[in-house]
Amino acid sequence: MKKVTVVLQKSPFNTLRNSEALRMSLGLTLANNAVRVVFVHDAVYSLLPAKPDKIESPAFGRHIEMLNTLKCRVVAEKESIEEKGIGEIKYNVEVKDRKRVIELIKDSDSVITY
Repeated sequence: MKKVTVVLQKSPFNTLRNSEALRMSLGLTLANNAVRVVFVHDAVYSLLPAKPDKIESPAFGRHIEMLNTLKCRVVAEKESIEEKGIGEIKYNVEVKDRKRVIELIKDSDSVITY
């Protein structure tokens, strides 16, 4: 079983990038991979309790919830959350400091960045 880490870095607004990355992450589970998703930089905005349907943005929350159901690790970088002033995270994610996130990425067999 390969450890595959998908790193999301970009804002979820005005793009399908994060939604597609999460959908692809779910697809990677079909090949018996240990999938981990990491949110850093502006991608942590994806974790806000937003209502994407109000701005005609794709609803990617169901992808995060399914990753949780499949026991995939979903991690948010603590420093990115603090830098963006995010107080409330809507989804069940592990919050890890930058050092731990780097260790998680280094421990991967494959890393895909978005």
